[in-house]
Amino acid sequence: MNQIYRTYKVKKRDTIFSIANNNNLDCYELIDYHNKRAENHEKIKGRLPDFLKEVILPPEGYTLKNGKEVWTLENLQEPNVLQESYFGKLRFKPYNKDLSYGVLKKIKNGVKENTIKYNVNIRFYPTDKFGMQTVSVNIINSKIFINDQEPSLVADELAVTCTEILYPIVFQLDKNANLIEIQNHKDILKRWQKQKKTKLKYYQGKTAQDYINSFEQTINDKGLCLFYLKNDWFYHLYFNEIYSVYANDLLKEDKVFFPIIPNTNPIMFNVKKSANKFIKTNKIKIDIKGACSDNRSKEELVNKIYYPAFYTKNRPSVKGNYRCMYILKPDNNTIQHAFLESSLELNSLKQISISISEIIDDK
Repeated sequence: MNQIYRTYKVKKRDTIFSIANNNNLDCYELIDYHNKRAENHEKIKGRLPDFLKEVILPPEGYTLKNGKEVWTLENLQEPNVLQESYFGKLRFKPYNKDLSYGVLKKIKNGVKENTIKYNVNIRFYPTDKFGMQTVSVNIINSKIFINDQEPSLVADELAVTCTEILYPIVFQLDKNANLIEIQNHKDILKRWQKQKKTKLKYYQGKTAQDYINSFEQTINDKGLCLFYLKNDWFYHLYFNEIYSVYANDLLKEDKVFFPIIPNTNPIMFNVKKSANKFIKTNKIKIDIKGACSDNRSKEELVNKIYYPAFYTKNRPSVKGNYRCMYILKPDNNTIQHAFLESSLELNSLKQISISISEIIDDK
């Protein structure tokens, strides 16, 4: 790579979204800027290549707008007004158009790390007379990759096969875009019965049958099915109560419950939320940061205990962090990019991240 350009050295957990966000740049314009100056084998196509060492950035003192570098250091006021605090009610304004996202999940336990990649399609429908909204989510046309390969282990294949029957899934949302009900639960149950007669009959053995029975018990209960879906990392990130009131120059204190540990109650984090608007693009940036405030001890969390054995106000929490960032589009405040990272210091460090970026069809 030609070193005459200002570059960013890619770190292990970087994504194109995190690099762009930390440099106050639009993801797509940063990709375009980098690709026009990089060698062919170093160009970015949808996500960062695993071997990429550096990303080319605009010169210091410049940003990008419609593919052009704007602002120079000659105007000393410009850096202070690139973004301003957002004040007021952030409203969700969906439109009748499909949105496609690339999803990347990373799970790290100690030194072991696994990744899951897939695409998801989301479609919002007009609100009804009571202001309620409907959204459909679909991954049927997407392959799921585990550690950059299609599932090969029987356990992974079984999990993917069972998950397929959920989609497409239709939710009802409240006015703040929070999931409140599964609307096509009967259709899901019909797909399940068909799947059991075709694909699932090939999975034999006690472990496989126990998994299938447990999955069936979950989806048969409409409320329980919604509970588990809301605790899926993707749904937590996408429907995360970001549409609320933000005060100018003030951090909104709140609590979030994130399921970093499976098969137990989500972990509680005390967080602060802030919203800023990029003046040149009118995009909204949401930041949510906080630390673990769960009352369960390290031993209780390791053993997946649902509730603490005792409660005291000053009981120290397990060390852990929660960080979430969003970039919302200016025309309707739908999510263009989002990133979440959470960690807990148990017997070994448990750390997960999930990033989503809208896929733009150039056709």
